Amino acid sequence: MNPLTDTDRPGFSRRRALLATATLVSASAPLACRRPSARIAMPADAGAAAPWGALDVVRVSTMREDERGGIAVVVLHGWGAPGDDLVPIAQALKRPGVRFFVPAGPLPEIGGGRAWWHLDPHTRPPHAATDQVAPGFQPTPAVVAARAAVQALIATVVDRYAPQTVALLGFSQGAMLSIDVALAGAPAVARVVAMSGVLLADSVPALIAPHATRPRFWLSHGRQDPVVPFASGTRGKELLEAHGFAVTWRPFDGGHEIPPPLLIEVDRFLFPQP
Repeated sequence: MNPLTDTDRPGFSRRRALLATATLVSASAPLACRRPSARIAMPADAGAAAPWGALDVVRVSTMREDERGGIAVVVLHGWGAPGDDLVPIAQALKRPGVRFFVPAGPLPEIGGGRAWWHLDPHTRPPHAATDQVAPGFQPTPAVVAARAAVQALIATVVDRYAPQTVALLGFSQGAMLSIDVALAGAPAVARVVAMSGVLLADSVPALIAPHATRPRFWLSHGRQDPVVPFASGTRGKELLEAHGFAVTWRPFDGGHEIPPPLLIEVDRFLFPQP
C-alpha cells in the first residue's frame, strides 16, 4: 500500500492514511515513498534573511496560490534525513484550508542527508538541564542560523498567505528546532508538535523571557530511545510546564520513532474541532 496515492481513492479513511504513513517513520526505516509536490528552490547563498529562509522547501496543499488565510504548518526533519523525509507526513495530514511547508536543513551530511546542525561533539548544542542560563553561555552558531532560517521561512509564509494560525511539527533534531523557534516567538507560533526531541540550552533565554503569546506543545518520546535520551525529553517537558506552557505529553514504549497511533493524536492537536 502506498499511503501517498491510496488516500485519493474513494472510501479510503483518514485514519488508515495516518496509520500507514506513521509506520514509515523511524530512525531505522527512512521515509522512501514520495509524490511530486510543489517545490520552492532557493539559492544556497541567499542568506537567512532571504525569502523562505534561503531553504529548499516542498509545499503540500490543496489551496490555490492566491488564497489567503487558513493554517500553515512548517515540518522540520531530523538529523541526516533527506530534506523531503517528512513529506509523507504532510501528505497524510493534508486537508482543505491547510498549507504544509517542508524545508530541507541547510547543512549537507554524509550519505546525502541534511541537518540543521552537525553532531560534532565540540560544537553540537547541549540539552537544557535547568532553566538557568549558564555563566558565560555563548549561543551555538548553527542553532542561531537554523532558527533565523526557519523564522525567515515563517515570515515569508505570513507575508504571502496571511494564515490565521502557524504551527510547527518536528522530529528529533527538527523537534528541538521547532521548540526553539516557537519560544523565540517572532513570528508567533500557536502550536508545536515535537517528537523525540529535547529543550536545548540555546532555548533557555527565550523560555524564561516574557511572552506576549504562548504556544501550546504536544510532545512524544520513546522510553527506549537510543538516540535522544528519554530523560532529556522528560526534562524539557518539565521545564516548559514550569514556565506556564500548556504541554500534552505522550511517552510510549519504543525507540526513536513515531508510533502509528500518535500521528492520529497529532492530527487532532493541530486541527482541533470546534
